[in-house]
Amino acid sequence: MQNKIKYSAFMLLTAAASLAGCKKIFDVPEEKDYLSTKIAFTTKDFTPVLGRTTLYTNIFSADNSTFPMTFEMLNPHFGDGRDANHIQTKKDVQVWLTEYTGAEKSIAEIEAKRKTESHPVIEMRNSGELIVWNAATSDIIKPRDSVIYPQDIIYFDVKVTNSGGTRVLRDLSLIPSIELPYEPNDDINKFNGKPNTTTPGGKTLVHNYPSLSGMVGESTNSAMDDPTNPTKGLVYTYIRKVPGGTGNSLRFKFLNKDSVAINPARFNETKWDQLVHGFNMEKTDEYVKYEVAYPIPLARIPTKYTAGGVTGAGTTAHVEFSYSRIGFGNVRQVGVIAQDFKIFEKGDWEIVFHFKTVNPKFDND
Repeated sequence: MQNKIKYSAFMLLTAAASLAGCKKIFDVPEEKDYLSTKIAFTTKDFTPVLGRTTLYTNIFSADNSTFPMTFEMLNPHFGDGRDANHIQTKKDVQVWLTEYTGAEKSIAEIEAKRKTESHPVIEMRNSGELIVWNAATSDIIKPRDSVIYPQDIIYFDVKVTNSGGTRVLRDLSLIPSIELPYEPNDDINKFNGKPNTTTPGGKTLVHNYPSLSGMVGESTNSAMDDPTNPTKGLVYTYIRKVPGGTGNSLRFKFLNKDSVAINPARFNETKWDQLVHGFNMEKTDEYVKYEVAYPIPLARIPTKYTAGGVTGAGTTAHVEFSYSRIGFGNVRQVGVIAQDFKIFEKGDWEIVFHFKTVNPKFDND
């Protein structure tokens, strides 16, 4: 029996060697990957906002072609034929080495998880994805105007290659928009970056608003449940840069209807240590400030600092400021002002909540 097994194994090895020899003798080609003639980009028109990292996924149909493949951007040009190779300008960008979790204990721990690399500001990945890095800014790529002219559209081709061959997919288009460094950004004109007005050239500014619940007006003793209503209590949200910092800070501030700072301590139920993923908290009578890493959120990871918490999408930061007071009938009332937001640009930022027409009531009845 053992001899029979040994003989069978010997015959298999002999056959394998013979086949290998035949390939050499008869010059049989190596097997190649399959590259379909029907590969295509299901998305061909890209309209990114400059100054933020945007990853376009699920945009390529491989039609059962074999991975790995390489994707190379070719012939970037304007609609009138002018060269547009500037969209492949290389800049330093930050890439993650290990996963961000939201549990990091310092900026140093966060920064140890990412490194700086040089990449084309607009880049094809070998997965068939397109990434527009936050280093793609309007000083490199001209953003669109309110009217799009054919000669201003940027087109490019993509060469797709595996060992089975090469295909060139033509005329993908790029129409970028001006940087919008934060959200919500209804207060920014989307074409020139200036303060937004209700009509072109108008003087009535458009604002961002927080959400309110359980708050009562100091002078009205009525619910402040609509921040867009001047009678109930108009409340604006300002997101803006402040001078003189390290480039890694975020502070929160509250203003009353006379534009005087409200002491953040009045929001006595706020969980300040869980508000943002920040460190070295500084409290004053006018603001609360944190050292933070940018962008905010740092990654598309659900954490206790993002909208929806750990079961949410992880795409938007969320803050809540709350206070309690005793209302009529000896009933405890909790007032909350909340804001979802994103900040894409590194710097020293502040988020200000301005009670324009009615101050919130903090004292007991």
